[in-house]
Amino acid sequence: GAKIMAAGTEAAPITFTSAADPSALPMRGLWGGVIVLGKATIAGGPTDSIEGLPEGDGTYGGTDDADNSGTMQYVRIWYGGSVIGQNNEINGLTLGGVGSATTLDHIEIAHNLDDGIEFFGGTARVKYLSVLFCGDDGIDSDQGWRGKIQYAVVVVGKTGHHALEMDSKTGGDLDSTPRSRPQLYNALLIGGSGDPASVSSDDQVKGIARLREGTAGEFGNIVLANVPGKAVLHADCGSETHSNAATNPDDANTLWFSSNNLIVSGNALSTLFDSCGGALSTAKVATSSGLLLLPSNLDQSSKFMDFRPGVSTSPVYQNIDAVPADGFFDTVTFKGAMDKTNWMAGWSILSEAGKLPADITGESLSGTITASKTLSASTTYLMTGQVFVKSGATLTIEAGTTIYAYGDDGNGAAPALVIEQGAKIMAAGTASKPITFTSALPASQLPVSGAWGGVIVLGKATIAGGPTDSIEGLPEGDGTYGG
Repeated sequence: GAKIMAAGTEAAPITFTSAADPSALPMRGLWGGVIVLGKATIAGGPTDSIEGLPEGDGTYGGTDDADNSGTMQYVRIWYGGSVIGQNNEINGLTLGGVGSATTLDHIEIAHNLDDGIEFFGGTARVKYLSVLFCGDDGIDSDQGWRGKIQYAVVVVGKTGHHALEMDSKTGGDLDSTPRSRPQLYNALLIGGSGDPASVSSDDQVKGIARLREGTAGEFGNIVLANVPGKAVLHADCGSETHSNAATNPDDANTLWFSSNNLIVSGNALSTLFDSCGGALSTAKVATSSGLLLLPSNLDQSSKFMDFRPGVSTSPVYQNIDAVPADGFFDTVTFKGAMDKTNWMAGWSILSEAGKLPADITGESLSGTITASKTLSASTTYLMTGQVFVKSGATLTIEAGTTIYAYGDDGNGAAPALVIEQGAKIMAAGTASKPITFTSALPASQLPVSGAWGGVIVLGKATIAGGPTDSIEGLPEGDGTYGG
């Protein structure tokens, strides 16, 4: 019956964080978390006591699926998940029996010791959700949650467990009612880079999406990347039906995992599923996501990332699932969490740490240029990696052009423009139309030094100690100069 009215903005987000000395951060489990309890229907009800609080202190559940617990927008929950007893940890954001009239958008949970966000029954709906580097699962559902999520980024990190853990079983009954039926569309699920070390899981099996214990649901336009072991773990099935078709059967007792979902992996499709009787066994598989910058071992130590598509030929633009026409979901033309708009820029913990670019849309620059090329002032450029202009090629940059450089290429190298021996750069700006090489960081993170590499021009003139040498700032052999 209480409400939270927490309406932040991109420029002024609301932050729940630890009072610990900043030098100790990031660290998990430094405080509890945020718990919202509503009156919507739950399995095993009509009511129950929420985990993380003493018995009787957190009643949730009821019969009002349109219950309104208030508003949370641009809310950040960092460093929580304190253990208060054996098998009793607090999630970053716990939603118990929260109803569909509650407004939840632009929510971030980072560095929580237990799950990032957990739904216990109810019908809560979330748009624009980021869950980063939590100790157990990113998104967890239980007790008949029948809510919706669109646009989610879940990064497991080095020692987290699953990006998704979707359950339904209540009181030992795999067919308890209401059956959980999460509807998740447009999510980027990034697997862990190390061995799970969850303090609360019943096992440490590697996998990105764990669907089990009789859950139904709809999972469409999903991208699963950096797969540790299995992409999909599906076990403990009840009497629900299962569909791996390209078309959503739209049934409350069916678990549908679209065959159009994209798994980014070099492994064979047959190795990526572990499912009840092979009920779920197919998806699109690609060796590259086509995203602007997705480090292959993305974790807390990664220096820079960008979850938007980099090219129009990216597989995230192919075989798109239709979303439910229910007034909540937006019609989309892409898989994953983002198209051109970087909705995490400016307010995410990644943005504050200088690991995300500003919401700048442009053409990606990276790799080698072997034929003459012109950069147009009418186009914005994103230098996502090191660019080498090879001998015989001329790079012409029109007056007024701006090149925004990322802080890292995903492999530890700082993006830089290198004009090799025999190549030329023709960058004739003017006083009114200068040519600018600058950082892609949000304006709120600037000025700062060392935000990208630089510009290196290598010629054939005489040098002391020559005739040639390797330039500093590049690996030996990548920057020969002198003559």
